[in-house]
Amino acid sequence: MKLYISIKKYLEIDDESILEDLNELYIDSRYHGDMGLLPYGKPTLEDAKEFYDFAKDIFNKVCILLDINKKDLL
Repeated sequence: MKLYISIKKYLEIDDESILEDLNELYIDSRYHGDMGLLPYGKPTLEDAKEFYDFAKDIFNKVCILLDINKKDLL
């Protein structure tokens, strides 16, 4: 969420709740501690699809914002 707070004036996200879910995901692998999954356990296939669609949307918005042809990156 810290990164989003830094860039939110440049990039609008319609549903910020997905950021909260992503922030909770695999904390243990990023920061050693007691947590590491979503509050209700491992992400489901539906969660994975939602996160993937969210990432694609952010990628497209950033490409537009930076005037980058995404085909050049893929």
